[in-house]
Formats: sequence, structure tokens, C-alpha cells
Amino acid sequence: MSRWGKQQDRLVVRAVDVLSGVLSGAVPEPARRVVASRALLAVEECLFPMHEELVLAENADAAAQKATDKQWADDAAVRRWVTETLAEHASSYNELHELWEDDPEYVEPCGEHPIWALLELSPFVRRLRLLQEAAAKTSVGLGGDVGVGAHQIGHWAASRSRPGDREREALAGALGVHPAWLHASRDEQPDVQLYRFASCPCEKPTAMARLGLGREEPSWYDSPAEQDAAVHWCGCGQAWVKDAAGWLLPLPPGEKPTPSDEGLADLGHSLGRGPSVSLDEPWPRALWQPPAGRKGRARTAYRVPELLTREPQALPERPDVPRMVVPEPVWGAGPAERMAANATWCRMCRGLAGAPTGAAGGPWVLLHRSEPGRGLSTWTYPTEKDALHHGAHLAMTYLQLDDGPLDRVALDLFTGQAHAQVIARFLELHPQTTQFEVAELVPMRADEF
Repeated sequence: MSRWGKQQDRLVVRAVDVLSGVLSGAVPEPARRVVASRALLAVEECLFPMHEELVLAENADAAAQKATDKQWADDAAVRRWVTETLAEHASSYNELHELWEDDPEYVEPCGEHPIWALLELSPFVRRLRLLQEAAAKTSVGLGGDVGVGAHQIGHWAASRSRPGDREREALAGALGVHPAWLHASRDEQPDVQLYRFASCPCEKPTAMARLGLGREEPSWYDSPAEQDAAVHWCGCGQAWVKDAAGWLLPLPPGEKPTPSDEGLADLGHSLGRGPSVSLDEPWPRALWQPPAGRKGRARTAYRVPELLTREPQALPERPDVPRMVVPEPVWGAGPAERMAANATWCRMCRGLAGAPTGAAGGPWVLLHRSEPGRGLSTWTYPTEKDALHHGAHLAMTYLQLDDGPLDRVALDLFTGQAHAQVIARFLELHPQTTQFEVAELVPMRADEF
């Protein structure tokens, strides 16, 4: 058996909790397949240390891509899917590296290896283990707070028995959570409320920067525009992916681009650069705030999130995201009039409308064709970002067809200020268009054109 200890136990319990919270009862779609692949990869890196990183990533990707609705129907189904996937990969791992049962690196496809028992743990047991770890309480200390022996805490954490009503209330008090989170009615229900959010639950949520998933995962999304803005970065340092209903799902650690300080400067915030995040810590990081000045990996209590101090509420079907209808652009008006009109609905224009005005014109000229058969129009802006912002306004107007709802991907990109990608989305959906065409973005003085 390969080296295995408490750190590996903790990571597997966390990874399975993430998987179940994100996947249970959900349709397999790009965002969830990305989370599933990343969480599986974290487990397989511990379980199959002799595999090359590329092999591990390919195996996890393939398993996530093949998953079906039935395999993610509920917590038990998700755990079966993980168990079957890892058992299959264990067999191929042993065969590839010519490992036999007597070899220390051999991974039993079922049976004695500790991972198979960990994959059987119910949501209650995972919840207890993770809360105990976050509270930095030993079994002796927690047992003393609850009024039971350390061996009893061990029985509950190993799923050999369950606490009674009085003991559950005492557990909740000792762990600092609302008693309803540990109520018996939730014993088989995963905590989806801890892995699906309408906005980042950190202390100071900010506008999010967006980046692609990277060249290693080009097929997760249906279009280049979605691929280019798949990862949502909050200033707290947490990375998210968004599902079709608009929920933010925490993205487990993995190879992904990180926003540069220069890119984030335009959004008005910097990226949190705390200790490296891994799945063996409370997750997502934005929800569990590490204590200030925390160093190393020593046993340290985390502050209990405010969400866990309140009674758990069922998630609505989808976040309450208002449907936005983009009005017609203001034609034949000066920059001030256009800005004022757009400020009635556009957040960035609203901010720019109240900003001090500078010299007329600017170094950036946006050339575009606004109607079929019409010549190229020229608009000048002080910065490249302002030029792309107006181009995105135009692109969204033309993406709104028959007074229906705006293209969801374009709106999602625009509200995150990903203006170049909004224009790319339009050209992607209308590759043969003559109605709107970004012909060129050139640095040039207005009086020189």
C-alpha cells in the first residue's frame, strides 16, 4: 500500500464533499465537469503517485466528460461514481506499472486500502470531520465539550454510530454552527449551500476578473467566448466557474491562468496572495476566512462562516439575476450624450459619467461598420479600454434579436467588463456579418485621422 496518513484522509473527505455538494442532483454541464475533473485529480495525485501528471489529468478529464445524469443523481450516486472511477483507474495503474499485491505501491481496486472506507462516509460524517478539523479540536477536546468520551467522537466520525438529539445540539454548540446543520434529517443530504453561490461569499466581494481555463482544457465549453472567460477571479483570491443557471461553483486547485496585477488594476482591486490553497483545507477559501497572520500548516482554528451560524435554507432554483434589455445606442450624438444614455443601465458608463472630463478625443480610434452597405465609421476614445467598451455596447445591441433576451454569454461577459470577448462572441455567432464589424483598433490621434 502506498504511503497514506491523516493528510490524505482529510483531502479525500474534502474532495468528496466538494464533489457531492457541486454535483448532487445537477445535470452534467461544462462548469460542473471542470469541478469534477479538478477534485478527482486532487484525489488521484495522492492515490497514484507513480503516474505522470499528464496521465492523471487525462484520466480525471475523461471520467468527468463521460459522467451521466444518473451518476450524479444524489450523494450516494456521486460516491458510487467516484468509487467506480478510482477502482477502474487503480486496476490500470497497477497494470501499467507492473505492481503486484506484495508491492508497497500497489493500490487494491477494492478492499483494504483506506480510501474505499472514506468513500462510504455519509454527508453527516464528512460534515462532522470537516467541522472538527476547521475548529482545530481533538477528539478528546470535542468529547469534553459535548460530554462524551473521545472514543464516542471516534465512533461518530467513523460512521459506526450516530449521536442523539441532545448530543447533536451539544456538538453544534461546540463547533459554533447552527443546530440545524447537524440535525438528523440532513444526515444523508450534502451541503450544496456551501458550494453554490450567487456571488462570492468573502468579506469584501468585488468585481470579478475573468480568464480562460488554459490550453489544456479547450473542449469544456461550447464556444471560444465562453472558454475565454470561464474562470471568475474574486479579489479575495478564490477562483469560480459559473453554471448554466448562474451559480458560482468554487474551482478546486489546478493549472489555470492567474490574473496579472496589471489586469486587475483596471477593476479597482488586487488579487489576494495568501498561502496556497488546497483541498485539504476548509473550502471554498472565500467562505472560510483564515485567521490573520496564519503561518504554515499547523493546527489552527478557522472562523466559523456566518452562513453556518444561521439555519440552512434550501437553494432557490436559480439566482435572482435580472434580465437586462439593452436599449438602442444614441446615434448622431457626442460622447457626453452617448455616455449619459448608456449610464442609465451600464455600470461602467455610470461610473465614467461622473468622472472628471479630459481633453476631447483621444489616441484610440475604433473603426466599425454599423449597417449593411455602410462605410466604416470612426469613433475616438482616450484609452483602448474605452474603445472596446463602446464596441461591446454595439455588439450586444446587435446580439439582441427580435426584442428578446440578450445573448446570455455576451451579457455575462459584459457585466464582468470582458469587452474584447463580447465582440469576439458577436463575430463567433455571426462570422459572415456585414452589419457589425470591428475592423481595426488603432492608436492614433483624432486630428491625424
